[in-house]
Amino acid sequence: MKLIINADDFGLSESVNKGIVECYKKGLISSTTMMMNTPYTEQAVALAKKNKISNIGIHLNLTYGHSILPKEEVQSLVDENGIFHYVCMLGYHTQYVDAKKELKAQIEKFLATGLKPTHLDHHHYFNEIPNILKAYLELAKEYNLPVRCMDENARNEAKKMGLKTTDEFSFAFHGQGVTPATFDVLRSLFWKSDITLEILSHVGYIDEYTKAQTRYLLREDEIKVLAEVKKKGILDEVQMIGFGDL
Repeated sequence: MKLIINADDFGLSESVNKGIVECYKKGLISSTTMMMNTPYTEQAVALAKKNKISNIGIHLNLTYGHSILPKEEVQSLVDENGIFHYVCMLGYHTQYVDAKKELKAQIEKFLATGLKPTHLDHHHYFNEIPNILKAYLELAKEYNLPVRCMDENARNEAKKMGLKTTDEFSFAFHGQGVTPATFDVLRSLFWKSDITLEILSHVGYIDEYTKAQTRYLLREDEIKVLAEVKKKGILDEVQMIGFGDL
């Protein structure tokens, strides 16, 4: 089996950036994706270049922070201050045209850094909103990039368009699933299969700034579990890859 462990949220904070870089260098993750609209995006870019992180994609975002484009250009995405609506409100507001413009601006900002993206994925779950999923997959096609597909519907749509994606996706290593037992289950389900699997991760360290930016505070626990899993040799039983290897 070929396995991708992707760390989301590169650029969210200094402490998350530190954790992602350390995990990548130690082989606890095989891929990461960068947010393009945060105060720590530039730091993430510098760290990616300094540490030669080659398996890096774009963490497209319509639910956290300010839009890349002026608020007047993407009015359905943001409030009066130019801040994205939270994920639970996304489907009520978002227009396809605005979503595609903003996502394209984020891709272009990444390309302007000189880094080469391996794939596209997304912050939170906009794959569940049809007009945003449509924009997301169309942009993947336009830029000839593989994509994360979290469910069978997205995967089928991506394949219809000739896009590369993994055969399976697992959200199990998250929340209460952040235990070594989760990997025992995944191992029994997938390890001997001739497939590609992406496991979502959110590794990072937690400081006071990070606590103010995210509700998900199990990032250090993820690091500890992945270190334990690697020490047991479980990750050595599969081929760790990035999206560029699909």
